[in-house]
Amino acid sequence: MANLTSMLYIAKLPAFAIITLAETVSFKSPQPLPDSDDRAKYGSEDFITRSKGWYTRICLGPSYVLHIAEVAAILARAYPAHRLSAPVLARLFPDPARISAVRLSAPFVVGGLLLVAGTWIRKRCYETLGKFFTFQLALFKEHKLVTWGPYGVVRHPSYSGLLLGIAGIATVGLGPGSYLYESGMLANPWVAGPAAAWALWWASVAGGVVRRVSTEDEVLRNRFGQEWEEWAKRTPYKLVPYVY
Repeated sequence: MANLTSMLYIAKLPAFAIITLAETVSFKSPQPLPDSDDRAKYGSEDFITRSKGWYTRICLGPSYVLHIAEVAAILARAYPAHRLSAPVLARLFPDPARISAVRLSAPFVVGGLLLVAGTWIRKRCYETLGKFFTFQLALFKEHKLVTWGPYGVVRHPSYSGLLLGIAGIATVGLGPGSYLYESGMLANPWVAGPAAAWALWWASVAGGVVRRVSTEDEVLRNRFGQEWEEWAKRTPYKLVPYVY
């Protein structure tokens, strides 16, 4: 049983490699910032558009830090004789009894799968929209209404993928079995404060994405008219097939 526990613990290392790649693809814009004239066609900018380059830093920076901390804990536990292992664990865990609580948990697995699934959807959307896919709301002069691929399933599939990714990254970083959840560091207000702010950021992004759906529908409807109406009839669902 001890060997099985150790194997499950070490199994988080390749999982983190996959998770880090997935979240980088999902939360790093595939296209440069569009011109202000193209952004202005959506009227006032929402907070995601205003955040510009900071959006990716805020999404990924804390997540990378948590991954590094947990990988360091895993390696220190796996190689206790190494001269750095004891000081690393002492720094990361105020209570040594909590070290074994960091594990490959069911929430971690579910969160990782949600993130990977969301990233796969996002990547399909990047490829389908090409240069028209930007994180900031924008409408280009040569803009075309894309109605095939994932956009033939729901009208805003990239946001469906993003919401899956948000659920995944939050569960992996903050859920049971994770370093932050199990280490006891949340008892430190200097850690709990930024963690709460990061969770609030994700909640704000999720809410902003849902609000964007109606905004984008309105702008695209005004731009493409009958073409958009026909697409909306063929693809009536916004985010989730047969639900919404």
